[in-house]
Amino acid sequence: MKTDQVQALESGDWSIFAAPVYTRGFVRNYATLLKLDPEALLNDLDVELGQAQPSTAKADGDSPLRAGVIDGLMLHFSGVKWRAVIPIFLIVTMAVGGFFAADYWRDYQSRDHLEGLGSGLNDAPVPGDEDQLPVITNAPPRAAKGS
Repeated sequence: MKTDQVQALESGDWSIFAAPVYTRGFVRNYATLLKLDPEALLNDLDVELGQAQPSTAKADGDSPLRAGVIDGLMLHFSGVKWRAVIPIFLIVTMAVGGFFAADYWRDYQSRDHLEGLGSGLNDAPVPGDEDQLPVITNAPPRAAKGS
């Protein structure tokens, strides 16, 4: 636990904690560290935070908490074993990426890459109306150099 968290617990400044579930966890850990009864302190915490009325506080420490979307998500994901989930997520992501990469590669290899290229230089020139240079077919032989 950090020093500012311990000071917040001892001074009753609950605003330092992001959600009530964290406040309860820090109170439980701090009570265990000090060898105090955590359940009694958690009941008192619920009463102090206004989450339970003194007459409705249960003796087993399961007092009702505020229920919000963020609190629910934080509580839901707090039990996830991230050291197991992250490698599994990475393996699944790599497998899906590999599948799509192989599919793309097969499609790329089977495609005719010259399909939209056109006829190119192998076709006969199309006669047009534009000016053309004359083609000389019987040019005089060139004299050899040095003779």
